[in-house]
Amino acid sequence: MIYYIVGYGIMNEWSVAIGESTCAARLWAAPTTAGGKAHIEVREMTRVALERCKTAKEAVLLMGKLAEDLGFYAADWSGGDASKGEGGEALTVIDKTEAWVFHVLADDTGTSAVWCAQRVPDNHIAA
Repeated sequence: MIYYIVGYGIMNEWSVAIGESTCAARLWAAPTTAGGKAHIEVREMTRVALERCKTAKEAVLLMGKLAEDLGFYAADWSGGDASKGEGGEALTVIDKTEAWVFHVLADDTGTSAVWCAQRVPDNHIAA
């Protein structure tokens, strides 16, 4: 197994690659280590996806399931205005044939997640 990480998972041996951008969100959750109920953050989600997935679509579906099942918390989970500005994540997930844009944030219970993903159509770009 070969995959590259620098805090976040970057690419694996099947050429699945992930780019990260923090984004605003109205909802946020605290991790269990701080008394919250959420268990996973974007860094761990990208690493698990690159360890297990051979396609971008598989990675998107796995990260969405992990966020729902384990509860998602963002890099800034302290609350207030800072968390609203950094409570979500936008990931670009690509392989040799497809590109996806994946968004995730905590749900209103702090125990799951709200996420969506869309495939970038062939001959299109996403910014």
